[in-house]
Amino acid sequence: MKKSILAIGAAAVVGGLGFAGSAQAVAIFGDVAVAPRTGVAAATQLVQNPGSIGHMLITPYFTAQGSMNTLINITNTDRTNGKAVKVRFRGAANSDDVLDFTLFLSPGDVWSGSISKNSAGLAEISTNDKSCTIPSSDSWPGTFKTSRLASYLASDVAASNTREGYIEVLNMADIPYNETTGSLYKAIKHVSGVAPCATLPYEDMLSTTVVAASSASAYGLAAPSGGLMGSWAIFDSTKLAVYSGNQTALTAASAVSTVTSTPTTGYGMIAFAPQVEQAIGSSAIVMANTADPLLRTGSLSGITPLWYDLPDLSTPYLLANLAKPVTQALNLSAILTKSEIYNDYIASSSMDTDWVVSQPTRRYHAAVNYSTAAAASNLEYTTTDTANTTTVAGGLYSMLSMNKTLAMGPQACLSASFSSADREEVFQTTGGGFSPGVTSPYCGEVFTISFSSASPLSAKVTNRVVTPVGEAGWARVKLADGTTAPIVGFAATSLVAGTGNYGMTLPHRWGN
Repeated sequence: MKKSILAIGAAAVVGGLGFAGSAQAVAIFGDVAVAPRTGVAAATQLVQNPGSIGHMLITPYFTAQGSMNTLINITNTDRTNGKAVKVRFRGAANSDDVLDFTLFLSPGDVWSGSISKNSAGLAEISTNDKSCTIPSSDSWPGTFKTSRLASYLASDVAASNTREGYIEVLNMADIPYNETTGSLYKAIKHVSGVAPCATLPYEDMLSTTVVAASSASAYGLAAPSGGLMGSWAIFDSTKLAVYSGNQTALTAASAVSTVTSTPTTGYGMIAFAPQVEQAIGSSAIVMANTADPLLRTGSLSGITPLWYDLPDLSTPYLLANLAKPVTQALNLSAILTKSEIYNDYIASSSMDTDWVVSQPTRRYHAAVNYSTAAAASNLEYTTTDTANTTTVAGGLYSMLSMNKTLAMGPQACLSASFSSADREEVFQTTGGGFSPGVTSPYCGEVFTISFSSASPLSAKVTNRVVTPVGEAGWARVKLADGTTAPIVGFAATSLVAGTGNYGMTLPHRWGN
């Protein structure tokens, strides 16, 4: 039986980890045996690409609440290589994994899917796309799971928690054309508009045997060179309003322009794991490949790490001293970090505004442990990386100093103040004025702020209603002094005009 690829860490020894018949060592620096793309050098840093193409993509929000549906598109702009891609949906409350799958994109391919609420009240994703996936097409639509949520939630609350969150996308590996070992490439390459997915080498792709990345080319894989582009759109099927935007792109870069901040794409280390619901069985593998505190504490958090939990955005992507999951999580969060955000709002008889404040990568620093009762659930922190025993304190960790049990279950919180101003220089002076402001907890890893009792996005899990100073103007959310958080998001404003319904989307602005 052939072995599949699991690209683990910069230098992880596997011989003593209980994998019978596996290679004696896993040494990861992408796949030097197969150049992913001509002219692409090894990446030395992770950066955000203002051009929205990269190795990692983040959709700030998905929802299937009420009459809302969410559409996502993932595009491979690389015309030479296919891509092995991990797609993971995380819940709004605490970034819990509610669904993930493996996607194979052929060169120039586009995959699309739609998230909606099924008859049981759970979110589900459907697609009629012809690209290959694991699970295969006969397993779709995919129903979102509640198994990683708190076991003591009522069934309707648990179902609602599957219907809001954000999405992570990761280029695990490239799939180059290879005349000799090209079965994977041939299986994903479209023929007359359809990929022959039935010929996918599932024995390789689903094996849990660990092999060295230097053998990747034998299985049709090469170092990930990025080139992913994505978009999202949220539809209100009742009002027929639409909100949309680009997915935020993070790039493994070999250089960055000092003039335009546009990165030069590099290639990272392979980070491919099988899409199987089977225990990893090795704490060393888990610790070397994720900063997720609940996966790292394992039985203490009541979670058994499974192979499909890997990779995630913290799985080492760069070599040398950057190849540590905790370090990578800190780097990614620093890229997206903000201390305050600004945007417009309208709350009138014909217009309503929601803000979405999404905090991707926050899960890799702290998470709510559900293994105890609701009243005693607590935060678990990632504080060290076993590869380098790097102690992390304050900053991104101190922002998560509290959690609360709310109507929709326990949620990690951060302290922030809200202030607003109308269009005629009237500033809010009570309930959160600009100076000094009233600080209070904002809970959820994606929280929503409604500027009136009506939520254009039908937000529910982490929604909070505020009272602005006037019916139209601008507002600010400022984190408590000395704290920052990785933030992306947007303002969604609905407009009813005559018999028409319209949606307007504005990305957040920031000044720090």
